[in-house]
Amino acid sequence: MWLPHPDDPHYRLHARLPQFLVISPPKTGSTWLADNLRHHPQLFVPRIKEVKYFSSLFKWVDLGWYATHFVPAGDRVAGEASPSYAALPAGQIRMIRRLMPDVKLVFLMRDPVSRAWSHAKHSHHFREANFADCAAEYGTVTDAEWRANFAHDWPLTNGDYLGQLRRWTSVFPPGQIYIGFYESIATRPDALLREVFSFLGVDPDVDLAGFPLAERILPGPSGILSPQLGESLRRLLQVRTTELAGFLHDRFGLKPPPEWEATLGADPPPDPFPPAFRREADDGYLFGVLAQEEKFHSAYRQIHLGYRGYDIVFYRGLLVAVPQSLGPGHLPDTGGATLHQLLADRTCLVAPTLIELKEQVTNLVLERGESRLRAAEADLRAAQTELRAAREQTARVVADLSAAVDELQRPSRTRVFVRSLGRAGRRLMSRLCPVSH
Repeated sequence: MWLPHPDDPHYRLHARLPQFLVISPPKTGSTWLADNLRHHPQLFVPRIKEVKYFSSLFKWVDLGWYATHFVPAGDRVAGEASPSYAALPAGQIRMIRRLMPDVKLVFLMRDPVSRAWSHAKHSHHFREANFADCAAEYGTVTDAEWRANFAHDWPLTNGDYLGQLRRWTSVFPPGQIYIGFYESIATRPDALLREVFSFLGVDPDVDLAGFPLAERILPGPSGILSPQLGESLRRLLQVRTTELAGFLHDRFGLKPPPEWEATLGADPPPDPFPPAFRREADDGYLFGVLAQEEKFHSAYRQIHLGYRGYDIVFYRGLLVAVPQSLGPGHLPDTGGATLHQLLADRTCLVAPTLIELKEQVTNLVLERGESRLRAAEADLRAAQTELRAAREQTARVVADLSAAVDELQRPSRTRVFVRSLGRAGRRLMSRLCPVSH
């Protein structure tokens, strides 16, 4: 597991790290919250909401890259919202506290059954988890396939609020964690926001007229949970949700909202306790679950655009340098075979770290520059040879022309003989035919 040393220059010099993290699990309102936080004049959230540095990208890029996301914040309170942080192992959470001991954490929860159904539809729509190779349209997915998703370790781990809160509260004091409920977005959005503003230390009385309180930010795929599947989810999640309710009451004095009552009800007999819930303290297991996201079709992040004519992106577990000549957003639309071909012919480059990939790009740019220079030099030498030949030919022509001019300007032997013959003839005629006077 990666842990920066205090003497690491990135640890010491890149002091602009976030002051808050939204660690709400997937499908619990983090996008809505981040969009509203951006509207507060004292808060800053990067354009890319889900930076996902601590859950995956730390393996490829350094802390300095992460810190650049918050430079534009100026004197505003900066933060980011990455749902994958909810499921972080305890060791990674300790690393976050080591880097940012005073960071504030915002954790929203949603009725576990509703969240699981929303996540299942998302998984099918984006072909994630057990739906990775699924070709079926939404209406033809069988109940067995939906149930397989409910029991898959990716959605289960992401929806295990109790395990998540136990890990985060084992490292951070409760006073640094705000816990709220997704259901408040529909019933009391203004009150929820003002509570979060107060927790983050900014003006809670800001005018909310221009805030997107009622907007549905990135609504998920449509589809109603059938009674049969709803019962399956309650059987799966009821015991864990009951334990969570006790934890929230004992540690934070909180009670789940009324929308959770069906999940907390005692009617459906519970299924055997899912194995994923028993591994809440297994860092290796949790890292393995989080690593699944790196291979999803949606796993695409811009890392460094416009580096020596390349865009460096993270794409499905690879750090790739893509020529800008291919156009923006090329890789997400590229099939695996095509990408492999682009890598094979060195159109695109890949490396395990950002530093190594930049070095590869620089070396290739220099190599191609040197190749172009050698070609230009060869062309220049050929041109110079042609020029010398042309000059030599021109010199010969000039010499020939000069000789011809000289010949024309100098009396030739024939012309001298003819002139002499003419003069002799005239003398002879004068003797034969003297002129009478």
